Amino acid sequence: MPTTRRHFLLLQGPCSWFFTYLAEALRRSGADVTRVIFCPGDRLFWRGPGAVAFRGRREDWPGFARALAAERGITDMVSLGDGRFLHAAAIAALRPEGVRVHLVEQGYLRPAFLTVEPDGTGGHSRFPSDPATIRRLAADAPPLPRPSYRSSFAAFSAMDVSFSLANLLTGRIFYPHYRTHALDGPLREWAGWVGKALRYPARARGRDAALARIAAHRGPKFLLPLQLETDYQIRLHGPEEGLRATLNRVIASHAAHAGPDAMLIVKPHPLDNGHAPWARLVRDSGHPRCVWLDGGTLDTMLSEMVGVVTVNSTVGLTALRAGVPVLALGRAIYDVPGLTAQDGLDAFWQSPPRPDAELLDAFLRALAATIQVPGNFDGTGARPGAEAVAGRLLAPAEVD
Repeated sequence: MPTTRRHFLLLQGPCSWFFTYLAEALRRSGADVTRVIFCPGDRLFWRGPGAVAFRGRREDWPGFARALAAERGITDMVSLGDGRFLHAAAIAALRPEGVRVHLVEQGYLRPAFLTVEPDGTGGHSRFPSDPATIRRLAADAPPLPRPSYRSSFAAFSAMDVSFSLANLLTGRIFYPHYRTHALDGPLREWAGWVGKALRYPARARGRDAALARIAAHRGPKFLLPLQLETDYQIRLHGPEEGLRATLNRVIASHAAHAGPDAMLIVKPHPLDNGHAPWARLVRDSGHPRCVWLDGGTLDTMLSEMVGVVTVNSTVGLTALRAGVPVLALGRAIYDVPGLTAQDGLDAFWQSPPRPDAELLDAFLRALAATIQVPGNFDGTGARPGAEAVAGRLLAPAEVD
């Protein structure tokens, strides 16, 4: 029986040339590719044939996607995550039609890895949380690779700004119904970064004072790394109360249940735009042993921590790899019995359990062998990453 020629439908990807490179790699392997363009920013970073513009309203998109899939014989769909409306609606429309769904994201393993998962990522991931299944997947997995690629924050920022500028300048003309998935539009996002830059001298003084206080503290230290409120790992897979209420809950729990000499360090996400009032919330808590640290180097800090509390940040996995106990408050792929604390927040401050080293090794190797590939969305890792993602799309690994 002849095999069906694969035809991939690419939706929105990262603000870079990555999806162009991915399409080229898929075509070299004999597959067909169609790319849907939703906005001028998508067009800016697309080079090659197969582009189809969608200029309709949101309610028109599922029907458009089904008709396009039927017309072109689409066998597979690829998108950057599954949280955006356009992606979630396409999954709901196309999966019942037999279209295979693949999601790409930044890697769970950092740095220099990308995620390639079937059906869902984060809290929707099919990767097992059962230690026995993880060990079975790892039985024949090779040692964890250690790729190294160069990337530039300045280049990443330039591409992100270019994507948004294209939408601002021409979006209403050519794609009048397109709306960004982000909570903050680009003008508000940029205003936040300008404000952070203007406040840099005061922020630097606060950072240095906090680092000095942390260095002088002789008791146990816990870390709470904040995530971005715009992150779909928070919006879809975090506590229903929201990140601000979660911060207040963690601080209150630490004040009530941690030892009298235990410190809690709250650290913002490096890409936080400065609009959320995290520093004020920490100050207003009135907790004398809670420190706001706007800066510092994570790898250096982890060596001094006795525990990390997170919603579902990849910092949690980084901490586990450093041997630091972790408690996940949301749905996290690494929230596995034997790896993370399972007895709740209040108990964590008193007896944070260290991860099982053997299970962690199996988890990392199983992860890398199934849903991680070396690469980046930009920089020197973009083309190798696209080749690796294409290979995994054409021959997915079993994850359960």
